[in-house]
Amino acid sequence: MSAGASHAWQPAESRWESLRYYSFYRLIVACGLILIGRMFLAEGRSSEWSGVVAFYLFAAVVLLYFLSAPRSRFEWVVNTHIAVDIIALSTLMYLGGGHKGGLPYMMMVVVAAGGLLGEGRLVFFYASLASVAVLVVQGLRALALDGDAVTDIAAVGFVCIGFFAVATVARLLATRALANEALAHQRGAALRRQERVNEQIIADLHDGVLVLDAEGNVMQANRKAGELLGDLPHNGMPIEVLSPELAAAVASGDAAVRVGEVGSQVRVRTLRVGEQGDTIVYLEDMERIEREAQQIKLAALGRLTGGIAHEIRNPLAAISHASELLGEEKRAEMQQRLTRIIHDNTRRIDRMVRDVLELGRRDRATPESIPLLAFARTFLDEQVSYEGLDPALVLLEGGAALRVRFDRIHLQQILWNLLGNARRYASGAPGSVRIQVLAGAEDEVMLDVIDDGPGVPPEARSQVFEPFFTSDPRGTGLGLYIARELAQANAAELDLCESRGGAHFRLIAKGVA
Repeated sequence: MSAGASHAWQPAESRWESLRYYSFYRLIVACGLILIGRMFLAEGRSSEWSGVVAFYLFAAVVLLYFLSAPRSRFEWVVNTHIAVDIIALSTLMYLGGGHKGGLPYMMMVVVAAGGLLGEGRLVFFYASLASVAVLVVQGLRALALDGDAVTDIAAVGFVCIGFFAVATVARLLATRALANEALAHQRGAALRRQERVNEQIIADLHDGVLVLDAEGNVMQANRKAGELLGDLPHNGMPIEVLSPELAAAVASGDAAVRVGEVGSQVRVRTLRVGEQGDTIVYLEDMERIEREAQQIKLAALGRLTGGIAHEIRNPLAAISHASELLGEEKRAEMQQRLTRIIHDNTRRIDRMVRDVLELGRRDRATPESIPLLAFARTFLDEQVSYEGLDPALVLLEGGAALRVRFDRIHLQQILWNLLGNARRYASGAPGSVRIQVLAGAEDEVMLDVIDDGPGVPPEARSQVFEPFFTSDPRGTGLGLYIARELAQANAAELDLCESRGGAHFRLIAKGVA
């Protein structure tokens, strides 16, 4: 057999099933024809009729049996079935008195079935075969000198026309059915491709994905979910059996939990989809998120180091140039000016190095319970004593009982940066800088630093915490950046708040009862 023949067209399983139903219909018709022959035909014709019907019944059983045998080409099977029906019905029509017995109309059913089963192929051949059979029967009856057979030739002609009309309708319906079947196959193939793509995308996601039904049973899970949970859950497993902690997190909608004894720390997010109550559960690996955050921090630190190298180069060049001129200059006034340049730039470099050192210490926080108002008052006293701060410049107010859990050195550095920023832009009038210690939502404590300066322009609000962003030519642009980094190292937040005038920075930290 050739390669092309081995891949010959084969009908869909549904067409074999339809042919099986048609075979059962043939059995019922054959049984009914036996009863008709005994009830309405004369004794002589009844025996002949019974013989033909017995052959027809035997053929129906044989054809039904061979449907379960190894299958050959479907067209040949259909042709055999239709030919047997037409031959048997035309023979019975001859014995039953011609077309008046109603058998030609049963042949129309055969023609229609052949057209639908064969998908329109050879349907006009079946109509022609039925027409020839009816005409032959009518001719034989005419030769037997049957007067009715001669006069009914016109009625037989209309029956033959009916065969072709049925064949035409059957072909149209079969063509339509073929088109719909082809469209269904195309859409089914496209849907299967899309399902494979979706499954591959879900399998390759960095996050774990669980799909739950309305009762909380697992319907689908990707490989990453199995890695995070320690074992891939099977379909139908209740979420409570899989992990009680995970079930509680799914019920809350958004939570961070550790699942199982060998599971990972995950953040759980849920999404309700569909009208059936299905739920998609996203499992985010917290360790991976922390690693990515660390990589971002390292990248930012690399940019920070490059910026520091650039920023240090300028004051070092000024110091070098001033020292050369100082060696050549003899006048005391010029020596004082050059000495001041060296001193200012040295302090600028020292401040920049100190900021970077504080940034490197952010991961070594040692939090302790600190009374925030007393700490701020002590800090201001030190500023008055060592930094020449005007005591009337800063107004301190708030609750003395409010305490925070914070690293003392980090808190001092944050307050130093915020106060230095406020002093730089404040008007300098008494009370132009305000430090407030307030109770926040739940167990949070807020430290506000507010000045009466020009405030932060709207276009610069998104950049104030970026490294090396500053509007002061003498500033390093690292103060607020380092202050926020140190705040995050202590699980706190540092934000720029909206204000009608001046800048308003707020530190939100975890309170201690």
